[in-house]
Amino acid sequence: QTENEINFINNLEKKISAQKKISETEIALLACYKPLYNSKVLINKLTEYSSKNDLFNEMLKLQIIEPKIENDLKKTIQSIEKISDKTSKKVKQQYEENPYPRWRFAKTKISSPFLNNLKNEIFPNKFNFKNNFLKPEVLIAGCGTGSHLANTIYYLNANITAVDLSLSSLAYAKRKIEDIGYKNINYLNGDILSLKNLNNKFDIIECIGVLHHMERPLDGLKVLLDLLKSEGVLKLGLYSELARKDVVKVRDFIKKEGFNSSLEDIRNLREIIKSKTDDIFYKKISFNYDFYSTSNFRDLVFHVKEHRYSITDLIQIFEDFKLEFLGFTNPDIKKKYSMIFPHDQKATTLQNWDKFEEKYTDSFVDMYQFWVRKS
Repeated sequence: QTENEINFINNLEKKISAQKKISETEIALLACYKPLYNSKVLINKLTEYSSKNDLFNEMLKLQIIEPKIENDLKKTIQSIEKISDKTSKKVKQQYEENPYPRWRFAKTKISSPFLNNLKNEIFPNKFNFKNNFLKPEVLIAGCGTGSHLANTIYYLNANITAVDLSLSSLAYAKRKIEDIGYKNINYLNGDILSLKNLNNKFDIIECIGVLHHMERPLDGLKVLLDLLKSEGVLKLGLYSELARKDVVKVRDFIKKEGFNSSLEDIRNLREIIKSKTDDIFYKKISFNYDFYSTSNFRDLVFHVKEHRYSITDLIQIFEDFKLEFLGFTNPDIKKKYSMIFPHDQKATTLQNWDKFEEKYTDSFVDMYQFWVRKS
């Protein structure tokens, strides 16, 4: 934003707050620059307002009504215990300020038995499971804003517990999932490290994009495995070292130049990245979906804690924790892998996957997502 823009928008906000008449054009313009829910004056002025313009009403729903609903929902969510881990406190603060990801739409599906979902996700690997998962106890450890939760609600007859550090993220998740029409979820605010105090065991645990933001991820994994039934299954999502080379380069630049996660620094950093058109790593970052939202960009390159792994690291983790690898979940990557390693009919030989990723380094650009069970 230019200095003229900043001054104009600040003056516009003062004008809108002071005047009795509601100018929809001016409010819509302000909403392009600042979220309306940050102003108590505008909340009071617009909460009961109804326009003849459906698009304006939709904007008010997004920026006034829904945040108010989330604030009310926070009061309905139970806390496990006070968060004490220093890194967990920092991660919690980040997601209280910037819940991630903010999402609006999810695909609706017909509920189906969990085993059908699992078999589809680990295909071409095949297993006979002693656990039939007919009424599974499910734990979503680190549910965030609920975008992942929007898939698990379709596990037939599932009893779901959703846990997250951030109360803001949980309230967002609860609002979105209830909008879909699903209310049978137990939401808990707390640290994965505190889950050892839960008086429950789970058939299914899913923890996607969470452990790698802990101070000691393997401590979190141990807690989850202690909560997993002997015939249960665990789905994990972890960052790939190879696939995040572009992110690492930007994080190193941030550290060197002393950038912080303020809105101004986020915008300035994005301008610098956009200008480096001859650098392949910076170019890759600018093609990333998360580049174009301040909350998402903060999660992408400004996260307070990040660990990354290689396939070799995964092999060691599975060995140390006595876990059986059931398979990665991305079908497109597995098709490509099977063309190169046709003799690995189950697509589960991790030494081959290590060679595959060395050749196709962007294969796990989102993260490794896979299922395991206790050996």
